[in-house]
Amino acid sequence: MVKTKVIECYSSQGYEVIHQPHIQQLPFDLNGYIPNLLVKVSENQGFIVEVKDVATNLPISHYRELAKNVAEHDGWRFLLVTGEDATPIAEEDIADQKLTRSQILHRKERIAKLISIGEHEAAFLSLWIFAEILMRRHARHQLIPIDRLTTILMIHHLHEQLGISEYQFERAIALNEIRNRIAHGFPVKSVNLNEAIEKLLNLVDEFIAMQK
Repeated sequence: MVKTKVIECYSSQGYEVIHQPHIQQLPFDLNGYIPNLLVKVSENQGFIVEVKDVATNLPISHYRELAKNVAEHDGWRFLLVTGEDATPIAEEDIADQKLTRSQILHRKERIAKLISIGEHEAAFLSLWIFAEILMRRHARHQLIPIDRLTTILMIHHLHEQLGISEYQFERAIALNEIRNRIAHGFPVKSVNLNEAIEKLLNLVDEFIAMQK
């Protein structure tokens, strides 16, 4: 069971984990919502956790409203955890530091070096990883609790919640398909790959501009 794994992971880190907490145990009013788990880092910090075995038919709009409610209270975050997540359990930080300009420049310099020496596949994959980081961070900042989901689900939900534009969505989907071909060893023509790198560079720049 996913819930058992989540409880074990947080408990092993020394956090207090309350399964199906009573209303009186909640740190603040959640308008009648009772989470699956209350994870307390301290008396004033922790996670309100919803756990689902699968990632299908998720009411993301409802979870987003919960996330907004929780975010009004310093030190607390709403988490959606599913059995199909891309992100390992219990690797969240309550404080989510903004990417610094130096970190962004360092990543872009490494990618530019790969391109300059002809390592186009490696450059594309590095760029895609950066794009995913930026999309997941953007989802968190928009209080859309989808940043743990698999890439394709995350992109679709981000678009449905108006976190990215239609044009950004279309490019992200197309570029993700190229990422999958490269990652699984299928050939991509050089001219197509060079064009994809250029599109991905533009998309990454747009995502950087969206960071708060």
